[in-house]
Amino acid sequence: MQRKYLDELHIKASTDLNAKSKWGDAASSVNLSQYLKGKVTSDAAELNAWFAENDWPGMDITIAPNGLGVGSIFDLLVDWQNVGKKYSVYIDQVRYEGVKMDKSASLNGYQLQGYDYPMFELATRQDGWRVFLVETDKSYTGMDLTTRAVELMELSRQPYDFRTLQFPQVDFEADVNIKWMEGMKVEGGLFSIDEAIKKVRLRLDDKGARAQSAVAMITRSLPMGVYSLERPFFVIFWHEGLTLAPFVAISANDSWKKAA
Repeated sequence: MQRKYLDELHIKASTDLNAKSKWGDAASSVNLSQYLKGKVTSDAAELNAWFAENDWPGMDITIAPNGLGVGSIFDLLVDWQNVGKKYSVYIDQVRYEGVKMDKSASLNGYQLQGYDYPMFELATRQDGWRVFLVETDKSYTGMDLTTRAVELMELSRQPYDFRTLQFPQVDFEADVNIKWMEGMKVEGGLFSIDEAIKKVRLRLDDKGARAQSAVAMITRSLPMGVYSLERPFFVIFWHEGLTLAPFVAISANDSWKKAA
């Protein structure tokens, strides 16, 4: 999973931090950093307070001695170029609060090549931002969710004929399992991720949409240039002129002195 992330998503995500949009009538630059906040600290109380101050209480982060906590928040709010109308929608005989929008210059539909369902593009008042809605018969999680979205965006499109779009309003918060990131290290092993937590929120209604996420990574961090012996190790007593070491031992964790 970690290798898949590095091979398929990490480079693209890094590039997108300062990229140009490939969709829409004209390419426009986007600086994703304006939607991001970050915090680095070795104090768990400080990191939890920072999340709470930014509307993410209950992260419940703990940091071991000499550890480090890294927090990041993504928050993107968009307003529809043409607002919709609140409208009840019935799906499988269940009534939901919904939205109805008529086709216009700010709402387009496309038939995707080789895909069963049409895609709808909602323009926003925020320069360059659009929101795409498309149904699926299959559930995706983790990296597969992002990968599938990219595949859908890259499919060839033809205009789809419709008069009105209606969809249920969305309001949810969920935990996202990113434990697959735990154990990842930078080159040299001086920095590792011991715990990774992610929460997401999504709101979708007649006026616009808001996408939010909060990520905390608890790391074991060492000063640059420090190597820590963490596996069994040789202890060799030696003196110049000898051909054999007079004393040799291997020290493993059963011989290490535990802290009181």
